[in-house]
Amino acid sequence: MKPKKKDFPLEEYLYPPLVNIIDMNHPLVKLADAIDWSKLEEIFGSLYHEKKGRPGISIRLMIGLHYLKYTYNMSDVEVLNRWLENPYWQYFTGEKVFQKELPIDSSSMTKFRKRLKEKELDELLSETIRVGFSEGYLKKEDISEVAVDTTVQEKEIKYPTDIQLYYDFIVLLNRYRKQKGMKLKNSYEKSCKKLLRKYSGYIHAKQFKRAAKVLKRVRTRSLRLYREIEKRLLDYEKSEEEFLKLKDYYESLKERKRSSKNKLYSLWAPEVECISKGKLHKRYEFGVKTGIVSSLSKGFVFSCKVFSGNPYDGHTLSDNLSDAEERLRFFGKIRRAFVDLGYRKHDYEGEVDVVVVPKNLQRFDDLLKRKMKRRSVIEAVISHMKRMCRFDKNKLHGRMGDKINAVFSAIGHNLRLLLAFFSFVLFFGAEKDGVLSFYRILLVIVTTIVEFKTVCL
Repeated sequence: MKPKKKDFPLEEYLYPPLVNIIDMNHPLVKLADAIDWSKLEEIFGSLYHEKKGRPGISIRLMIGLHYLKYTYNMSDVEVLNRWLENPYWQYFTGEKVFQKELPIDSSSMTKFRKRLKEKELDELLSETIRVGFSEGYLKKEDISEVAVDTTVQEKEIKYPTDIQLYYDFIVLLNRYRKQKGMKLKNSYEKSCKKLLRKYSGYIHAKQFKRAAKVLKRVRTRSLRLYREIEKRLLDYEKSEEEFLKLKDYYESLKERKRSSKNKLYSLWAPEVECISKGKLHKRYEFGVKTGIVSSLSKGFVFSCKVFSGNPYDGHTLSDNLSDAEERLRFFGKIRRAFVDLGYRKHDYEGEVDVVVVPKNLQRFDDLLKRKMKRRSVIEAVISHMKRMCRFDKNKLHGRMGDKINAVFSAIGHNLRLLLAFFSFVLFFGAEKDGVLSFYRILLVIVTTIVEFKTVCL
């Protein structure tokens, strides 16, 4: 059922409201007032049934917690604990008075993410763009030129090795066997765990022939265990979804060779792909390719799209730019897109002028040369998203988890830029109060000179 408006108990009216405790000029307060929460509540209301079930948790609370989680790079548990002690965070999520108890359990955030679809994710990212324009951070000329690039959103998995995959398959088979109440003469779980340790020792000592024999034994036992379980199952049990998944794993592991394509890299996250981006410090990355479109002037993210199947970078350009254009249709048009040499043979045929930045820029005029050099701003955007917005290691499950984590990371990056903008405006005064801004700038200059002279003396 849709969330209902919160009824405050009588004793909470005796407490001072948050607006009397906090500074209403704080950047987080300004951001909370700028976001159109009623529009988001109306859009996300479609995720709930009209009459069935108990009333859901406040949509503003759930969206606000996710905004804060990715803006400040925290887990579900950490963001709730921080929310409990921070009145500004409570105001951001719609509270009227200071709360002394946790509003939800951390598992509720996981359940909320499972409801999300691509339409709702697009609205959340579009809202940050709307706030940027309404508050004066973004202008029409900021979206006329963009930078486009792809990166790898890595998955939080172990580094894949063949022997680890065979052992994980044995663990999954034994878990399935226990659910069915099936007893076997040998489960191979303990013996293969010892072989796994032996294999590590042989590899460390560079005894590769012995390691190959151990790998072959573990592989034989894992495939044998599957066949023994399959023989004992009834016909209708073999058509169940859980067993069909194990069957797919068996066929993939059975035919696995060094030269095989579309390999299985993790049984716990079968959607993971092996991607090589030519990095010296990290030859291979295991995750999913993600395309990003950002403003050339300010690094504001307009699109963050996940592409499964490890496509060529040039073949992702059309989808990436069309996604950004759809989101920016009310604010202006993209005139030019700057890309690196990985997009040389792209298939984009739209109206946007695609500029592939070459290595040698001497033959271009100074203005275009400066803009071509500016293309690298998107590298800093990707780095900030990975270091500060949970884009580095995705811990969410499945392909939808990849999309959710990517879009929320872009949202977190945009919100960080908006908070920095509000802090700048707060420090130097409002744009209308030019005198106050002048004196504050003068104060900063004088203070810096005095501190410099003090250090020199």
